[in-house]
Amino acid sequence: MSSSPGLLSPTASSTLPRRRNGKPPSCEPCRRAKVSCDHTLPVCERCRRRKVVAKCVYLTAPMTRPVPDGRGRRLVLTPTMTAGSGEGGLDGAVVKGSERERESGSLSVREKERLSIDVSAAPRDLSHSTTGGLSVDAVSKPTPESGPFIKSGGFFGPTNFSAVFMENRENLGNDEIQISVDSDLHVPSYESLQSQTFLMLAGKQHCGSPRVALGIKVLNAMPDEHTCKFLLEWYFEKCHESSCPKHSVLALANSFWNSSFAGSFRKEPRVTDDLEHVSTLLCKNAESALQEFEDFDDWLASCSGQNFRWESLGSVYGALTTSILSLPERDAFFATQRGERRNRRDFAVEMKDCVQACITLSNYMDLINVPMVALLTKNFVLQTVLSGDASLVVWRQLGDLVSSSTALGLHRQIDTGRPPSYISETKKRLFTSIFCFDKGSALLTGRPPALSYRYTRFELPLDLSEEVLIQGGEVLQEAVAKLDENGWNQEGQIYSTTATRAHGMFSQVLNEVLELSLGDKDICTAENINYLMGRIQTIYNSLPSFYAFKLSDLGSPNCTDRMFWRRLCLRLIMLEHRLLLERLAHKEGFLSGQSMVDCAREMLELTVLLWVQRDRFTEHHHDYDWMLMCWGVPSSGVLIVELLKQVKAPHSTKLVLPRSEIVQNLSLLIGFLEWIKPAAGNYQLCGRMKLIIKKILDQILNPGPTPPLSSQGVTASSAMPSSQESRNASVNGLGGVGEFQNAGMGVGVNGSTVGFDNGSVGGGFEQQQQQVGFDNGGIDDGFDWLNNVDWSRGPWFDLGQDFSAARWS
Repeated sequence: MSSSPGLLSPTASSTLPRRRNGKPPSCEPCRRAKVSCDHTLPVCERCRRRKVVAKCVYLTAPMTRPVPDGRGRRLVLTPTMTAGSGEGGLDGAVVKGSERERESGSLSVREKERLSIDVSAAPRDLSHSTTGGLSVDAVSKPTPESGPFIKSGGFFGPTNFSAVFMENRENLGNDEIQISVDSDLHVPSYESLQSQTFLMLAGKQHCGSPRVALGIKVLNAMPDEHTCKFLLEWYFEKCHESSCPKHSVLALANSFWNSSFAGSFRKEPRVTDDLEHVSTLLCKNAESALQEFEDFDDWLASCSGQNFRWESLGSVYGALTTSILSLPERDAFFATQRGERRNRRDFAVEMKDCVQACITLSNYMDLINVPMVALLTKNFVLQTVLSGDASLVVWRQLGDLVSSSTALGLHRQIDTGRPPSYISETKKRLFTSIFCFDKGSALLTGRPPALSYRYTRFELPLDLSEEVLIQGGEVLQEAVAKLDENGWNQEGQIYSTTATRAHGMFSQVLNEVLELSLGDKDICTAENINYLMGRIQTIYNSLPSFYAFKLSDLGSPNCTDRMFWRRLCLRLIMLEHRLLLERLAHKEGFLSGQSMVDCAREMLELTVLLWVQRDRFTEHHHDYDWMLMCWGVPSSGVLIVELLKQVKAPHSTKLVLPRSEIVQNLSLLIGFLEWIKPAAGNYQLCGRMKLIIKKILDQILNPGPTPPLSSQGVTASSAMPSSQESRNASVNGLGGVGEFQNAGMGVGVNGSTVGFDNGSVGGGFEQQQQQVGFDNGGIDDGFDWLNNVDWSRGPWFDLGQDFSAARWS
């Protein structure tokens, strides 16, 4: 289906249909520039003066964008169809075209309503068809194979996930690669709860106020009790939560369904007056500040039951949204729902709408508290899944989240000497997660982070289970006493706090890595890079033994899928940070690049492992497109660039590239990219990368005739560096840490030998029997096909991002 904006067609009197507010519509250039349009047909005077006649079009729904799997429609018009000719004109053609497609059953009701043709553009854009008529292609969302791609909005710096391609554009056959900062935002036109929030003006009245009306919509969206129970059980058993303890969310949900007003939600249909009473109660509670209690029971009593707040309801909606997204797209659960809730994405967007509406309602009195910041964190995470991690709406929400956390003082946690409590550990866990998200977003986009370790004083949360935190008292103190001297549990369990604690340790180092990459070039020295590489390796080696990744654990009965997943993801995070430093050192000439290639090889190997073992990690499938962006694209980019260098100049490099292993993993990566669903936020990125990698593999695996080696003016022995040279290629004092050495060996996904079982990164690759040089016969075109790739559209993420979830920006 397609939901692209239709083009307005004037009536027989050559006038434009008016908008719902009674005013005539503006053309697109005037609307985007926010200037007055004279509404002249077929081209307004302003566009005529600015000589942008081709862009002067009037859209029926200019804020509408296509859905990810939209298909274009083609209408055939006869040459007699002209503007303003009634039944025989374009209006008639639109009606007849709609009737034909309605009879074929190929369009939904929404598509039928939006099907129309631009009359002003028709004389300029029509072309003769083979049937003697004139044809016009309706606007549709570009697929990865078609283009052109929608330009990205915003700046992308030197650490963004596609930077390796931009830095090596001379090797990719295009010297004019640049990151576009143009923005062509597309905002959904359909009705959302957020459209009501502009009415929320200050006032003392509750009943009948816009606030209560918005609250009624939010409350009415609550699924039935049976559905909530199923989703919350799935959330508790399968989903990872970093913003707040899952036990507290379940306690709030139980309080909601056991409260005195719960009967209002068990009625079918629900009565508006009952919902208005509940909305009024929650609005009144939101006007008072939430007191902090050290004990969980006291904290729960302050925001549940008759004290239930919008922040509490928002956390329940956040858990429901997470659960929906983690279910398989065709799970039988969705067949039990009604209407648009039978579609996973539509259901998730509706619940995400409610999360944002709860934030809006909670912000009415300009108060801030821990549940509110936790709700903002949850909202941010959900937005990354639905809109894509590099979207502008996500970046803005991150700014709001950081501002709220510092306003609450979470960035300055001073040791008061009190024993750990539920609220103190929740604050530590919450701000550590925010700090990690900030650094991850900065790394992904190449933009400066909003938080700096230089201006924060926060402690990592203790490695305690949620059950212990909830119980508190003596149970909590006994659990604290059993921790080791570094704050880790000694039971060998990986809790949610365990992962947050480990990620926080790496994020503090990543902050310094970003300073080298994004800051003053004078501090980017071999000594600083060597120091940070050592710190990353030291942190990884200092982790508890139960958190160490070993590929052999994949079939071990003592390692659950959840435990293996967390070990694998932490290993990839470490490699991601390491690869950034390796690229920086290679770019500055501090390292030969061999350790960078080895790091990228292991990173790519583990990334495709996520897909090969995808049946074990069903609840994480909605994060796979993000993982490809963070781990798959950078690692494959490094390897592709080096392969291209050797193809174009086989004997100009001494880097050891095991072609067989790399090609096998790139082939698996292609399958991974093809597997990503159109509803994913980074679907377009995956499609673009799939085409690039496939084309390069075709050139490498299907070369033409091989010229004599003697004609190259080099001997065979000179093409193969010795293993001693490959291991000792360190430059400027970066050996040992900069070049991987003496790592343990393991068996890779495709049977290759990789260093997974040791703390060091990517070392231990057997290089002696690998072929380095590539024959250049048949590839003398210099990869001219790369000139056909549209490099000017910014980084290779979903440049046609689906903002259908960004209703709240």
